[in-house]
Amino acid sequence: MKFGAGFFILRDNSEKGAHKLPISSQTVLVGDLLQLTVGATDWTVCTSASVSYTRKAVAIEAATSSATEVLAIELDGNEDVQVQSANSSAAADNGDRQAATDKNTVNNSGTDVTTTTVVFLQRGVVGAATDNQIWGNVLVGNGVVSTVS
Repeated sequence: MKFGAGFFILRDNSEKGAHKLPISSQTVLVGDLLQLTVGATDWTVCTSASVSYTRKAVAIEAATSSATEVLAIELDGNEDVQVQSANSSAAADNGDRQAATDKNTVNNSGTDVTTTTVVFLQRGVVGAATDNQIWGNVLVGNGVVSTVS
């Protein structure tokens, strides 16, 4: 198990591998969660405003703000992923949808986030509660909001 900030794939049933994703003016660290929003051509790091329905990837190499690409693994939502939580981890939060705090941490506030501003579904805890580590699935989509009519 990895402890610290960032998203790390624990189990993946597919052989998708990593590839270079286009970025612009983004400082990216290993383990950062990236998103591709509708209409964009460059990937950006996730923020507290990130939503469930964008494409997502986990950076496996760092990139400076002058870089135009970053090596990452694009997610399909079936991967078991470990991530740092903003608060002590708790099994009582299993099943809760959680918003991103920033590009490498989720906000396990103790309540299920029922809006689209959510990026993670907690399925379990890792280590001691004070390790602030949980595992689950990153929520991904194709960029289309299901509520659009």
